[in-house]
Amino acid sequence: MGPQRRIAALACAGATAVWVMASSAGPAQARPTATGSLAPTVPGVPARLPDAFAVMAFENRSGVAGMAWMSAGMAFLVGEKAEGSRSLRPVYGALVVPAGPPVAVGPRSVGEFARSVGARWVWTGWMTRPNWELQLGIALWRVDGPGDAVKVGEVMRQGDFARYSEFAAAEVESLCARAGIALDAEEKLEVEHRPSADFYAYTLFGRGLSALLGTDGTPPDLERALKNVQRAVLVDPKMAEAHRILAEIFAAQKRDGKAKGRLAYALSLRPDYYPALVAGATLARQGGKLDQARELYERALTVRPWDLEARYLLGKTLWDTGDADGAFRELSRVVQKRPKDVRARRVLVLVHASRGDNADLASELEAVVALDPADETTRMDLAAAYAAMGRVDKAIEAYQVIVTHNPRQAQAMKFLGDLHKRKGQVDRAVKYYGDAVKADPDDPRAYFLLGAIYIDAGNDKLAKRIYQQAQRFKRYHAETFNNLGAIAYRERDLEAAMWYQRRAVTKRPSSARFRYNYALSLSASKFTGEALAQVDAALKLEPNHVELHYLRGVVLLRQGQADRARAEFEKTLALNAKHDGARHNIQVIDELKRRAQEGEVVIEGKESAAAIPLPPPIRR
Repeated sequence: MGPQRRIAALACAGATAVWVMASSAGPAQARPTATGSLAPTVPGVPARLPDAFAVMAFENRSGVAGMAWMSAGMAFLVGEKAEGSRSLRPVYGALVVPAGPPVAVGPRSVGEFARSVGARWVWTGWMTRPNWELQLGIALWRVDGPGDAVKVGEVMRQGDFARYSEFAAAEVESLCARAGIALDAEEKLEVEHRPSADFYAYTLFGRGLSALLGTDGTPPDLERALKNVQRAVLVDPKMAEAHRILAEIFAAQKRDGKAKGRLAYALSLRPDYYPALVAGATLARQGGKLDQARELYERALTVRPWDLEARYLLGKTLWDTGDADGAFRELSRVVQKRPKDVRARRVLVLVHASRGDNADLASELEAVVALDPADETTRMDLAAAYAAMGRVDKAIEAYQVIVTHNPRQAQAMKFLGDLHKRKGQVDRAVKYYGDAVKADPDDPRAYFLLGAIYIDAGNDKLAKRIYQQAQRFKRYHAETFNNLGAIAYRERDLEAAMWYQRRAVTKRPSSARFRYNYALSLSASKFTGEALAQVDAALKLEPNHVELHYLRGVVLLRQGQADRARAEFEKTLALNAKHDGARHNIQVIDELKRRAQEGEVVIEGKESAAAIPLPPPIRR
């Protein structure tokens, strides 16, 4: 990553500051922050965003190599002065001037440059040295469409080199007036700000910036840049701009400690120096100091409430600190002005999901999918949101788009199977579960889903085949053995049922469900004592399990222990008053007792056992 894009610094916690906000956004109210200082409430985005502008490196017309530094140094100065207007917003990076040597300026080249960076206005300039004086020319161009740029005007000043900043300020003010860009008194103070009263200090700064960007025709050289800018702050320790650029250089060298110190000093000199505020917030965020990052972004946005990039980063930081409402507020402001900001919309997706706002979540996901149709993950989330809202057909449609573009997307196939199963479309569910098994043979879930749908369809033969294939997944042996045991039980192959279910219980002794099913097979095989032992063990795991109490009553009754069985059926009804089986069996017991008293039957006989069928296995 080049130095133009390196922003690394940390705000000075002790620096006092007067935070200036764009007047069009209205006043900002202060509130306590996590550190105890006062941070302003973030103003909203202005109704109209300022026009974007950029700066091109200035042309050295003097033929004197000693003036080459001004290509970067004066362009940087003009860019920062133009930032003083609240009607203009910069679209360049931290170093202001594009890297590389200056290009020939003309309507076509300026137009191409403006479109490449997204600017409506472009500042260009040149300098020469007649009679050993500085002659500085600055031009302002407007680009309103795909054609060439139109020069709004060009002005020139000549005089002593020490008046470099005065000339630049006067020319910027003059060109703003020609372009209809009004400057109030406060904005003029910003334009007239002088980085250094010492021209030699600014010369050293310009040499360092030129070395950093390569605008002098040589390759970028961090060491040469560092040497010159360090000399500049030795000559003028109060040049905030030089301290900020030093922070950029140190950051490019991965010397973050020194970068933080320089940026802190820059902010102590210019507390509302916007590039330093944003750089500090960004470095704090990168370092995990999210509360500090939040405060710095908030302060920065009181200066430039129209900066949507800083507002996006504030919104993301608020989300990362757990402030979902704040994140929603700031990110909504971003997408209102920048509807195609997919990054902001992705974070809004998380906010809606955390709130359970399914309708808003689906709308946001739809927007993200429209912006990034190839994003399969978001399409999956959108389909899931539709399903959660009960919009089954829309969910099916969304998943089908995914599997059409990615025939190996087993997860989407499984969900399609689930949705068709929900609609009662068993054949379609079987198809998609089967496709999922083929697409990802190493995913056990598809096997169990397919097996379950076969069981629901009453096709134990195919279910058995699938579960036999699933035995390859050792981790899921307990579930597989339980399912195979249940199928064998329904097939009346009790020996196989007990073999599988005994292994299921051995693999997972903590499963009350597995013990229940094993007890069924034991009881059906007339091993009622072993069956009761399994039921009792299961009840220790789940004492209020309705079906376990019911099964215990059935086994006891099959043993001929009518009174104990009746007590279990009463417990079943106490847990579930609508349990028809328990109520019926109590009636059967009472009837058998009556008949026994009349001498018709004996309660312990085979007839009583046959009258009480065993319940079905528990699948899940």
